[in-house]
Amino acid sequence: MTDVDFVYSRMGMALVSAQRVEFISSKLLEYLVEFDNDFYGLTTSEFLESASKSKGKKTLGEIFRILKLNPKLIIEDELNSYLKKRNLLAHNFWATYLNNKSAGEEAVKFCYDFGRHSTKLESFFKGFTYLLALKYVANRDSLEDEIKQWSDDFDFFMTSLQQKKLI
Repeated sequence: MTDVDFVYSRMGMALVSAQRVEFISSKLLEYLVEFDNDFYGLTTSEFLESASKSKGKKTLGEIFRILKLNPKLIIEDELNSYLKKRNLLAHNFWATYLNNKSAGEEAVKFCYDFGRHSTKLESFFKGFTYLLALKYVANRDSLEDEIKQWSDDFDFFMTSLQQKKLI
């Protein structure tokens, strides 16, 4: 039997992982809009128009919808799959996993799976941000310290784009 406190701790882990993805994807969206002139051809006019119309704090669904307007740089199926899981966590988790007499094993499995998916998507977005940062430096050694740490994320981003899935 799964302890209730343990189930809730895994739910907390999953929620924090969702917040990490929302934070980095929101930052990426800001960078793409702010530096669009520097990245000629990287974004579509439809992307810029949609991003500029959406003012204030954006939901994860809005962020993903806007990012999907750049199909060469995003893996749409992965965003759709993640958003579906995140929405279940945010809106239907209790009804789906905890509104019965189960011991919570399925809830914990979902949280672990969601956490792994979050880690991959966060890495993908960090790698994308790393790619953008490379435009402004002569070489990788000149990157800001925080972004330098995302070198492996950049490799993950490039490999994932090539394979059209998060690996």
